[in-house]
Amino acid sequence: MIAVAKDQVLAKVAADLRRGHTHQAMQRLASLTAAYPDDLDLRAERAALYRQVGNVGEAGRWGFLTEDATDTEIAAFEKAHPGAWMRLLVLKFNTDPADKLGPRASARLARLIEQAGQEGPAPVAWTEAGPRPQSPGSWRDELPCLLAALVGLIVVTLAVLGLITVIRWAL
Repeated sequence: MIAVAKDQVLAKVAADLRRGHTHQAMQRLASLTAAYPDDLDLRAERAALYRQVGNVGEAGRWGFLTEDATDTEIAAFEKAHPGAWMRLLVLKFNTDPADKLGPRASARLARLIEQAGQEGPAPVAWTEAGPRPQSPGSWRDELPCLLAALVGLIVVTLAVLGLITVIRWAL
């Protein structure tokens, strides 16, 4: 049932394009990619439409996970979204697509994931909602922070006690 609706919408997109109604076709494709965020064919179609109307940055965004995105399109996408995490999030992909991509797109995505991990706050983890910062594995990962906080608390406590002692001595 859902696949039929998708096919029907794609038929309407093709009809819109034949009539020159690119805006209507863009809206229909936007709805489809929202409903099927992991469908690489829809992304390629959306990128081709943005390419046709001259929107290079959006062509780079929607073509990022395809093999036919040009370096100019990718550069425009990166310029529009300078942060690696922001680029990763605006791709609006829910599952890790690495096993579905061609070699160029796979290398591009791997580079973006590496940049996002370096940019912080943490390495990339794939969740049901898409890419998110990876949470620490266990309390042992947090041990250095806990020890630093404990030492800081002891130092502050000793400083307060010393200040109280000095004030009492002065009076």
